[in-house]
Amino acid sequence: MVLTRSRAAFLGSRIILRQCSPESESVYDLITTLYKHCDGDWAHLAKKADVSNDELQYFLQYATQFLGNLGNYKGFGDVKFIPRCSPQTLQALASRTSDDAVKLLDGCKSAIYANEGQPALMHFGFPDQGHMSSYYPDSPDITQQEIEQVGDFLGKKKLLPENTRIRKTQEGNYEVLIASALSKPPPSGSDTGEATAWDLEGPFNGKKVSLVFGDHQEEMAKIALEIKKAGQHAANPTQKKMMDEYAHSFGTGSLKAFKESQKLWVKDIGPEVECNIGFIETYRDPAGIRGEWEGFAAMVNKERTQAFKKLVDAAPAMIPKLPWSSDFEKDTFTPPDFTSLEVLSFASSGILLESIYPTVCNSFGALLSLCIPIPRVLRHLPRIFCSQDIKYDTVFLME
Repeated sequence: MVLTRSRAAFLGSRIILRQCSPESESVYDLITTLYKHCDGDWAHLAKKADVSNDELQYFLQYATQFLGNLGNYKGFGDVKFIPRCSPQTLQALASRTSDDAVKLLDGCKSAIYANEGQPALMHFGFPDQGHMSSYYPDSPDITQQEIEQVGDFLGKKKLLPENTRIRKTQEGNYEVLIASALSKPPPSGSDTGEATAWDLEGPFNGKKVSLVFGDHQEEMAKIALEIKKAGQHAANPTQKKMMDEYAHSFGTGSLKAFKESQKLWVKDIGPEVECNIGFIETYRDPAGIRGEWEGFAAMVNKERTQAFKKLVDAAPAMIPKLPWSSDFEKDTFTPPDFTSLEVLSFASSGILLESIYPTVCNSFGALLSLCIPIPRVLRHLPRIFCSQDIKYDTVFLME
């Protein structure tokens, strides 16, 4: 089951690329095309292309950085990085590979390097301030005010934003792109019911907001299928129900179903295999509400988890000894399910060293919070990147 969950997470790699920048998916395809052509023998390709070893190393450093962040902006820092190799080096490598590689490079080479005259594009932020954000595709003139207005309106409709993007049309209307395997609302209705379009009021009177299903459709369909397969091997009814809610969410775009999966995830105490997957962290959206795709699959380190459990069990006696008054503590201590993991795979723009979910407790009342330390030894392990475009058993090893 852990491998099935891992595949589901990595099937969302292209979603992360798409959420980073318009050119990231093409750069990814270029790197994998070059890799497949030379079968990893970069020195041979460089010799054919008459590229020096220094220039080759500069390109490989860029490729490593790119694959490590699943995009050409830093996963932690949101700043664009550019290759030290020259544009001529990229052209030579592509030319000695295939026509497809040349076409890919032609489509993205101007965006790979610094944006002359547009320094704001070197950072994530609101498009109307000149910054980069792929959460608002094909909408260079959408303003922060418009984004906030649409967000407020969707909030009143009880539509959660984490799996959405917003596109402003040429007519000045707004399309809310919902990540789902379905290209239209499910027969039972979406999270907003049967309605999928509304007229705005106030300062945007006369403009419309409509829901468009099927964003990242191909990836979401594959992910939902893999999650369904994982559910067939669930260790208990709670896990089975959790997988069903995941599949429902990824298939239909329902974030109400995703919230149910998170409740079940927290209720699944002490599992042998741990995972979480979906549009979770919202740091890279300038509005701070739309989530980036991520997913991990891991096995529980029972010995280390037991040691942390002793620390949790001792907390009620230790908390009163802390150097602040009880006014800064909850009335009743709620012990977390403290789980230490050995991570098999982590599909994201950056590997976290620890994940803590206190908001789960805030959102779901009596449910326990969840604290997941990811061993710091990960810093010293090679990073593994799967490419769904090559084979599932093919990996890139990047130190």
